[in-house]
Amino acid sequence: MSDHFALQLREHSHWFAALSASQQQQLLTHARLVQLGAGQRLFNRGDEFDGIYVLLSGALLIAGVHSSGREALLTIVEAGDWIGEIALFDRKARTHDATASVACQLLQLNNSALQQLVQQDPLWWQRFGQLLTEKMRLVFQALEDMSLLPASVRLARRLLMLCRLHQQDERYLIPVQQEQLGQLLSLSRQTINQLLQQLVANGVIRTSYGEIEVLDPKLLKQAAEMPLN
Repeated sequence: MSDHFALQLREHSHWFAALSASQQQQLLTHARLVQLGAGQRLFNRGDEFDGIYVLLSGALLIAGVHSSGREALLTIVEAGDWIGEIALFDRKARTHDATASVACQLLQLNNSALQQLVQQDPLWWQRFGQLLTEKMRLVFQALEDMSLLPASVRLARRLLMLCRLHQQDERYLIPVQQEQLGQLLSLSRQTINQLLQQLVANGVIRTSYGEIEVLDPKLLKQAAEMPLN
């Protein structure tokens, strides 16, 4: 596998960067490249386990559909994020849908490759377990932020994260809908709209249908800071 992919992963994946050079090479030797077009599904809830993935570029939407038919966007997978490791441990079906919001490049370690790795070195189970614990820490941090941070700060922090995904020629164009932001932050569409309009009025962003352009990242960073009491 290309050294280019190794450089990308060392830059964006803390977990991968913490592995030894030989361990990194082991993973890349067993990996295969997967490319998705915008709107293409990587896997569906209920699908059988087919390996774990790491996103090299683009963005993946992780969502679930309620029995009422309403879709709930849970998170947006960013470059360097690994997905699919839950089913690696419990061998159960996929828990959610994963769909490319823009063109994506991923690396996949399929089931046979993973079994070969852990048979050669059982300590790989511990390393893959670290992927789960990293994700759990992020979940707990998100729950804490939801309880303690004002909605305006949470929105600004999410927009900063999305900026990193969608920078194009010194411009930050984020292809996200207000309803999706509301689902990510557990806020109503009306609240999201009000908060976005405040940022527009302050010259931080510009909004259009299905897209947000960040005009002043420095001001957005200031909005993402916890206000002092």
